[in-house]
Amino acid sequence: MGEIHYCAPGHIFCRAKKILLAVDGSEGSARAATAAFEIAEMTKSKLFILHVIPTPIVKQVALMSDGNVDDILAKYSIKGETLLEGIKEVSKEYGIEVELIMDRGSPSERVLAQVKELGIDLVVIGSSGASGGGRASGLGSSTERVTINIDIPVLVV
Repeated sequence: MGEIHYCAPGHIFCRAKKILLAVDGSEGSARAATAAFEIAEMTKSKLFILHVIPTPIVKQVALMSDGNVDDILAKYSIKGETLLEGIKEVSKEYGIEVELIMDRGSPSERVLAQVKELGIDLVVIGSSGASGGGRASGLGSSTERVTINIDIPVLVV
């Protein structure tokens, strides 16, 4: 068993200095954002806000609609930029340091990769996302894959 560290009373997340918030524009990720803002404010942590353009879905939409992949990807990118900027604007109320990250690929895989690349201490994620498909566990598929395949704390909101 790993070493146990003491945290002073009232300091639930005392070891978090880098927090990753995964957002997709869903109601669940909006609730997760509020929790992440409050934790970052309490712990004086840097908050990385990640939005992943789900390229497997983009390709499927293009195939099903006879659309151009690049055109659909451009629309997803514009919506993603708007989402990230909107969340950054709200975060200003908390006086926290924020970095925005736009990524492409499988959302769960990119969250896990960013955790490793950035040395993240805590992930905050909504229980279900924009794809809406809740599973038997009550979690969205990306949330479930992240929580199963990670070795740091994950707060599922």
